[in-house]
Amino acid sequence: MKWVGKSGRHARREFQSARDWRMAVVGGGCTALGAACLLLAACGSAPHKPAPAAPEPEPAAAPMRVEPSLVRAAAATPAAELSPWAQLSSRFAMPDCNYNPDVLRLAQWFSADPSGFAESLRQSLPFLLYVAQRVEERGMPGEFALLPYIESNYIPLASSGDRAAGIWQMLPDTAREAGLRIRPDYDGRLDIVASTDAALDLLDRYHDRFGDWRVADMAFNAGPYRIAKLLGDSEVPAGAAELGRLRVAAHTHRHLAKLLAVACVVSDPARFNVRLPEPAPTDLLTAVSLPAPLDLQLAARMAGVDAARLRQLNPGYVRRRMPAAGPFRLLLPEAQSQILLAALDKLPQPLWSEWHEITLQQSEVLDVLAQAHGVDANAFATANALAVDAQLAPGTRVLVPGRGAGAAVIATLAHAAENAEAHVVRAGDSLWSIARTAHVALSDLLHWNGLSRDSTLHLGQRVRLQAPDHGGAAATAAASPD
Repeated sequence: MKWVGKSGRHARREFQSARDWRMAVVGGGCTALGAACLLLAACGSAPHKPAPAAPEPEPAAAPMRVEPSLVRAAAATPAAELSPWAQLSSRFAMPDCNYNPDVLRLAQWFSADPSGFAESLRQSLPFLLYVAQRVEERGMPGEFALLPYIESNYIPLASSGDRAAGIWQMLPDTAREAGLRIRPDYDGRLDIVASTDAALDLLDRYHDRFGDWRVADMAFNAGPYRIAKLLGDSEVPAGAAELGRLRVAAHTHRHLAKLLAVACVVSDPARFNVRLPEPAPTDLLTAVSLPAPLDLQLAARMAGVDAARLRQLNPGYVRRRMPAAGPFRLLLPEAQSQILLAALDKLPQPLWSEWHEITLQQSEVLDVLAQAHGVDANAFATANALAVDAQLAPGTRVLVPGRGAGAAVIATLAHAAENAEAHVVRAGDSLWSIARTAHVALSDLLHWNGLSRDSTLHLGQRVRLQAPDHGGAAATAAASPD
């Protein structure tokens, strides 16, 4: 999205060549190569050096012969049996490859490296298929499922200040006007579900105002006020040449041409020697709404999803946890969403937040470890996707209650203190649980530490597990973590 003061910072810069599919990377994050560029590769985990900007290739002297118009009616095959690409192209409703010479030229340019183009689509598939479903539910032209591909290559680009962000590349003011929340712990522009609803609302609104989906796309790029001022009381031109003379910035006309060009290739990939990628089952996402915040590490463990992958699918949570103010929602592969919901039914809601991972240094019995952390064994097993009678080997990574963020919080083992001199207090500990785990009488534990039954324990506090040496002082260290 390119309006509300964006033109100065997003001067048009094009790819070095038709085979340059890389995104520029600044530090650890991705940044667009230009406002009007089609970004044709997903950000990798390692930074890449930006390619120097260079002008876009000039139109070929002898353009490809214009083919007959593409058939846009749905095929006779039932929709359920069509590939996702065939379903998407059957819903295309805007002008096709023949709209103007720029569209066909750009289609050739994008497909100059067929494998690179197909790979960029493959990396976009999870979010693209989700957006395509939302577009279909609204009865909008299928081309708009490709709009985030034009804007960001479907990468939820983060930003700061007044720059655009997310797969729809919304500016902060535009996003807030569309109802998205932007806070230090949550950015609605990065939330795939929230930003898609907001962007499609805008496009619907622009279509209602101008009565033409082509102009709705231009308004999304240039802003509706600019378009309305230029049109005045005139009707929207029906022809490409007349609309092309509308005095908006060149990148706004090109924005529409690029959208139609990518749709052109998707409609007839064989014509451009492109083999469209087929989705894997994990590419089919669904949104899971929750009644309370859920720790993201815990959600990943219970759903059987890699924690880094879960964060990639839900980038709106800036601080890697659901904020108390919400939203409480996760985007997950369909199968994993069902696994998560089944697990949450077995875990009490007060235990949904504040977990952290520890690595066991020696063998543990799950129910003993759960007891040491003040959690029911069944709940502990559910949280870690383990059997309740599991024997845990050294090196096993398990989730335990508490944030575990500070160095003062020491993740000791359940029975490591049986013969030790002291126990370091962790989340879930009580005087009774410490005494039981150490196989000592509670009265002795209280006496050795100068405590009473009403004493409050603190994370990191050392609790003596043996009688002090004769003449020694009671060894409490309530304010001194290890």
